[in-house]
Amino acid sequence: MADEPRRPNDGQGLNVAVFVAIALIGGGNAVGVAIAVQELDPLWAAGTRFLAAGAIFAVLMAILRVPIPSGGALIGALIYGAFAFVGAFALLFWGLIETPPGTAQIIIALVPLLTLILAAAHRLERLTLRAIGGSLIALAGLAFLVGDRVSADVPLPSLLAVVGGAVFLAESGVVVKLTPRAHPVASNAVGMLGGGAALLVLSLLVGDAWVAPTETDTWAAMVFLVLGGSVAVFGLYLFLLGRWAASATSYTLLLMPIATVVYSALLLDEPLTPTLLLGGAVIIAGVWIGAFARTTLPRPAVEAGT
Repeated sequence: MADEPRRPNDGQGLNVAVFVAIALIGGGNAVGVAIAVQELDPLWAAGTRFLAAGAIFAVLMAILRVPIPSGGALIGALIYGAFAFVGAFALLFWGLIETPPGTAQIIIALVPLLTLILAAAHRLERLTLRAIGGSLIALAGLAFLVGDRVSADVPLPSLLAVVGGAVFLAESGVVVKLTPRAHPVASNAVGMLGGGAALLVLSLLVGDAWVAPTETDTWAAMVFLVLGGSVAVFGLYLFLLGRWAASATSYTLLLMPIATVVYSALLLDEPLTPTLLLGGAVIIAGVWIGAFARTTLPRPAVEAGT
């Protein structure tokens, strides 16, 4: 009996589950970083985080017998690490010393819109009215959050550092699409080990104190940032990038502020307000229109012979 033809939304259940998991886990990153940099210098904390996470990915490579990338794939993984880990997180760790986690995650949530612009600039995708409309609706929701969370006494350099980190994150997703594909585990191993080493060099140059955490909260934050915020989030993110367009995948960052605000309320006693809940509802509407309403576009790839 002949196999039934695949429907356009085959595999979309898994894609949606991964999408939500990235948002829920990644929403804790800003809170974890904010806790860690209360005790540790930012570049030192970022470098040790990604070296530890990269080592875990290297072990997974050995277990899964994933080959080390070579040629263009190796260069792509290194460029991905330079954008996603060195550029983005050097700025984000420094910016989160003064910028509240909720505000920082709101700024980072601009990455989907930045990704659309950068992907179009690289001629990877077209700027469709639906994608732009979804982004604008989500940005309207972000305006509610900004009005509730942005504080006048947050230093401008810290806010600009977070904006710069968002730009690097957006470009890192586009770089993955521009360069030859490597296995997600290998890409993260190479990118994080190279990025972590570069961050430690920068840390040494600026005179960061290389000390181990002494506070329990700092240890808990660093463990989460390595296992959850790095291994789980970036592994799942690259997995989803292989199945969806770069702009659609980046919409996970629009859901993250909702999770961040909840985590901040529980761990840092930041207040929840009706404005935040309204903003969250508008963000979800924008995410649905921009990423999910076009369910036949980000279709899982089917390789020959499978």
